[in-house]
Amino acid sequence: MAIKIDGAKKKAKTATRDPIFADEKAVGSEPVWDTERALKFTDEEFDHEMRKSLRYYNYFYSSKELKKYLVEWLKQTAGVAHKLDAVTITRFAKSTDGYTPLTAPALIKAHSKGMPLREREIKYIIGAVTKALSLDDNDVKVLEEITDKTKPAVKVPTIQDRMNEIMKTHILHFEELEDSLYEGKTVDPKAYEYLSGKGVPQAMLGKIQAVFERRYAEITEAKSTSDEDLKEAYSYMKAADWKRYDAFYTRLFDGIAQYGQVKKATKKAAVRKPPQKEKLIAKLKYAKNDTANKLVSINPVDIIGATELWVYNIKTRKLGKYIAEDMGGALGVKGTAITGFNESTSVQKTLRKPEVQLKEFLAAGKIELRKFLDNIKATDIKLNGRINLDTILLKVA
Repeated sequence: MAIKIDGAKKKAKTATRDPIFADEKAVGSEPVWDTERALKFTDEEFDHEMRKSLRYYNYFYSSKELKKYLVEWLKQTAGVAHKLDAVTITRFAKSTDGYTPLTAPALIKAHSKGMPLREREIKYIIGAVTKALSLDDNDVKVLEEITDKTKPAVKVPTIQDRMNEIMKTHILHFEELEDSLYEGKTVDPKAYEYLSGKGVPQAMLGKIQAVFERRYAEITEAKSTSDEDLKEAYSYMKAADWKRYDAFYTRLFDGIAQYGQVKKATKKAAVRKPPQKEKLIAKLKYAKNDTANKLVSINPVDIIGATELWVYNIKTRKLGKYIAEDMGGALGVKGTAITGFNESTSVQKTLRKPEVQLKEFLAAGKIELRKFLDNIKATDIKLNGRINLDTILLKVA
């Protein structure tokens, strides 16, 4: 049976309704479960009905509004459904509301309307509570207030503390999207767009990715493991669920990698007096970036003295490599053209699938790049040295 959360008696129906529920005519009223019938549902039937409840609460409520139901449930079921003690529950009640994903308290609200809580839902709810506590920077302060009843010493946050706080908000953004997978939704994290929009520092990318790599590794292991406990924990996963989770993490990691490449290429050099090289490239016209393929040009100063230069023409879809003359030759720039290249070996080829081939190019190492053009099935076209506003300057060596 559902646990009564607020303990209040049912009020008599009146002629008026709370205005926030005025659009229930279109969305539907709050789902009420037949508990006895729900206990006989198949997993598929149960999940279908559960998603109806979650959609309703997601539409009408925020995490802050539903959190009180979760706190009350934790108090009522302590020692039965979970092992959290009173101090921990109080800490959670005082934690930052935004760190609790809406799905967790929404499940408790649905439970108050008759939905049985299976082991899977309880495990998710307790995990969400634990994660919220670990994310909350006020956790230590709240604990001191509860145990010592004394005013804590004022802590001046360091630069590292502030950076960690910012990083947690970025991790939380992707965790909220991750929670939507549990609700049966197909989610594109759009990591590149989010990270570039927020201007996330390159130093944070590895730490953000590491959080989700551990989860992806566990899910991947659970799919093929012989460990009975791990298989049981993920027994609710169907073929479509595995596919959705795999697509989410793959897109997330690809987006982080693409953004990392852009940050690396656009990293500002130390401020110093411009050398003579700056004058040599002053008249060079080139494309600063290509948003369609998420490309950005290197600093053209790096061309001078290099032995190789990779270029990509946005308009003609041609990928080319300038190779310096033999016997210690080096590339240079004169006006709007590249100089010092070998006219026989410097060639370009048309890309049939630039979105795929450019992604492979950016991920390739030095050894792979040696044969990259040779592996493209297209006709060699000689490079003429001219650079224009359609040309992305990709890499030098």
